[in-house]
Amino acid sequence: MEQYLYKIEGPILEKNIPIHIAIDALSNFQAIVDKTYLGLKGEKQRLSKKERQYFQLRAQSFERGSLLTYFEIFLATTQLTLPFISSLGPQNIWDYTKSSFDFLKLIYSAAQKGEQPTYAFHDNKDFTVHIGDTHHHYHGPVYQIGENALGNYRNLAHLVEHGISKISAGTTEQEDIRLEQKDQNLFDLPSEIERDPIELKCEIFDFNKFNNKGRLLVAEGQDLPQGEYKFSIYGDQDNVDYIYSMLRPQVTITCLKESRLNPFAGEAVFRLHITGVTG
Repeated sequence: MEQYLYKIEGPILEKNIPIHIAIDALSNFQAIVDKTYLGLKGEKQRLSKKERQYFQLRAQSFERGSLLTYFEIFLATTQLTLPFISSLGPQNIWDYTKSSFDFLKLIYSAAQKGEQPTYAFHDNKDFTVHIGDTHHHYHGPVYQIGENALGNYRNLAHLVEHGISKISAGTTEQEDIRLEQKDQNLFDLPSEIERDPIELKCEIFDFNKFNNKGRLLVAEGQDLPQGEYKFSIYGDQDNVDYIYSMLRPQVTITCLKESRLNPFAGEAVFRLHITGVTG
């Protein structure tokens, strides 16, 4: 079975390994490979406890001076009755994991420069990414795997600071996944708050009175597409009206849109800043 390396380097690890860093690094990496496995199955949910018995990352040793572990992808094919098992195994799972990383790094590097990737999806479910005059081809599952694993890659990139210089994974010959300090904000794109307020009819269904943030559902046929959005209260408003608004099936809000480039879907509103709410 192929053996891989997962390594975190930096001066903070030379004498001791802070447990919170080790837990974050290992759990996010496990989640990334899990999402490859789930993406190949065409699913998004977490692995069940039973399925975890048959699909695991197994660490063989840890070395001092850095957080270095040798691991293998364990797949008990005799126990799993899955349609993809006959054609895919641990090596393929790793190949799709590194392809999804390459895909995310490609489109987010472009977005950091203000370039919006476009996509052409083919009949065989593969797709092509167009960035300017360049074209990059990927197998179909890579898109979903990358989209699902984005948050975990972002978490790992944020670890590359405060004494961590590099996080990498791959074989003994090659680092297939590599995040350095220059990549710390790779998956964080700048946003812009529009100056002109808009009115929306919506349902506020979640609100945290401690940080004055929540989520709401915008009704159809308005200035924003129907759907769920995050929001925050703008300025020093009293949050009592927002707490009571959760008791109403619909309220009207005045808000400012905060948008940023989304490499998967173009510019997108990801947060609303509410300046007022009425029943």
